[in-house]
Amino acid sequence: MRIKLSFSILAAALAFAVPGASAQTFPSKPFRIVSTFTPGAVADAAMRLIAQKMSDSVGQPVIVDAMPGAGGVLGAQIVVRAAPDGYTLLHCAPTTLVATPLILKTPPYDPIKDFTYVTHMADATLSLVVTNSLPVNNVKELIEYAKANPGKLAYGSNGVGASAHLEMELMKLKYGIDITHVPYKGGADGLNAAAAGQIPVAFAPLISSAQMAKAGKVRIIAVTAVKRFSGLPEYPSMGEQLSDYEKIPTGDEIVGPAGIPTAILRRLNVEMVKAINTPESLERLKSIGFVPVANTPEEHLAQIKRDMVVMAKAIKAANIKPE
Repeated sequence: MRIKLSFSILAAALAFAVPGASAQTFPSKPFRIVSTFTPGAVADAAMRLIAQKMSDSVGQPVIVDAMPGAGGVLGAQIVVRAAPDGYTLLHCAPTTLVATPLILKTPPYDPIKDFTYVTHMADATLSLVVTNSLPVNNVKELIEYAKANPGKLAYGSNGVGASAHLEMELMKLKYGIDITHVPYKGGADGLNAAAAGQIPVAFAPLISSAQMAKAGKVRIIAVTAVKRFSGLPEYPSMGEQLSDYEKIPTGDEIVGPAGIPTAILRRLNVEMVKAINTPESLERLKSIGFVPVANTPEEHLAQIKRDMVVMAKAIKAANIKPE
């Protein structure tokens, strides 16, 4: 009995020692960051810069493996199946995590149970623009005009179910307005259509629309954020114009498979936050209209849970049915 007990104690001690030992030697091999963004896209370029900064700090290669497609689901499934040792991470848009369970009849993963949340890198900033001929100067005037002219306005977005589409559909639900949705392949296409007078209202990346606005081709009436974007503070935010504004999730998430040990997760968060907050990374993010966040794992998970509530309302408002 004593011998068996000793072996039991030793086995238990080893079981507790292994995670600690792995955390102490972490990292000891290259990282793989599966990115759901298209190679060459602004988010992809920012991630590669941040990955290099992280590599410089930890002394291990940090490889960004682009795997776009299916709204990020393909890349997410790879990470869900990866070993929870901290070496395989996912770089994706919030919609990959918070919209998938709502728009697929048989979701391939559970956003809460199947991931470990590392940090929300940054928020992406969109703008709400109008043509010069539309007699509105702010969001409240746009709402009033739409109410007075039901069904006569149309707005362009970056696609069905995309962030811009859901932004307006949530507004339509809240304020009882009737504006027709015109989906484009991307935000730039909608912006060009507005500049050409083909559509009166559109959502577009702020950096691109600011160039059009300065050229006098469109007017920016809001930035889709609670606060003004520090890179272009002359444009008012949605949050300061609408007291009940709920931002549709945007930006970049860093997550791993479920079950990453706490000590390793803490190290991952420290290194990722450090890489995001380097002067070069901050400047790159600002230049593409991103607002750095770099929060803690606990803050990240809480944010995702809030985002799921907002996303559910927006998807219901847009009448998007599970497929």
